[in-house]
Amino acid sequence: MFRTMTRWRLLAMCLFGMTACVTTPTAPPVPASCEPGALLPCAEWGQKLLREGDRYRATEAFAKACEEGDLSACMTEGELRKEAGDYNGAERPLRKVYDTGQESAAIALAEVHEARGGPRDLQLASDFRHEALALNKPDTEVVFALRVTSEAGAATELSFNLQPMAFNHRRLGFGLNTVMGPPDLFEINGFGGYQHYVSPWFVPYARLMMGARSVAGGSALNVGGEAGAKLAWEDIGHLNMAAGVSMASGGYFSVGLGLNGLIVLALLLQVR
Repeated sequence: MFRTMTRWRLLAMCLFGMTACVTTPTAPPVPASCEPGALLPCAEWGQKLLREGDRYRATEAFAKACEEGDLSACMTEGELRKEAGDYNGAERPLRKVYDTGQESAAIALAEVHEARGGPRDLQLASDFRHEALALNKPDTEVVFALRVTSEAGAATELSFNLQPMAFNHRRLGFGLNTVMGPPDLFEINGFGGYQHYVSPWFVPYARLMMGARSVAGGSALNVGGEAGAKLAWEDIGHLNMAAGVSMASGGYFSVGLGLNGLIVLALLLQVR
């Protein structure tokens, strides 16, 4: 009898121990330090070493943080290696950041190739600088605009712009627009155009339009053109002002707000 009770007690203790092991939360992993005795994560340790003037060890700390997926550390590592003249070492972490579409990384890579100075490097540097201006911009835009026309007064315009990097680094754009206004103004057009990046935020453009317009008893050909400028805000969208002319609207002036197509889609899904 005693042995039987002892066995049951031992079984109960084992079950309790197993339950405790399963239900006890595990401690979160401690970020790896970069050197023996370093209690800070690699990126923070690198910043501390930079403040102390130890750029070599700081670079190695940022390199380890970069390997762990910290893109900010990759950018810092690349800049430090570039400043030290280690152009081959700088290119790898900078390309990691560049692949995510960061303008600053494209410019840093341009500086690396310019420092090397070979003909091929100078061409690559020019390409990186050309890309950099348009990198952090949306591939698609939905634009809501107000037109003041000579034919029908105020009108509203809705446009869809397509401008991926594959189209000469967003310099070429295509899309559709529709214009409606009282009493019977209506036009719908396809358009194609060119935009020039003076800076990452100031983008003049020109486009040609062709489509259809409403006329008494039906529709007719519509042709027009527009010139304007965008004030771009990274990958969020832009404000734009333009002047143009079309067979339906006559001469017009417009002010518009463009939003990243993905943002508009997300808003529409929320409404639903």
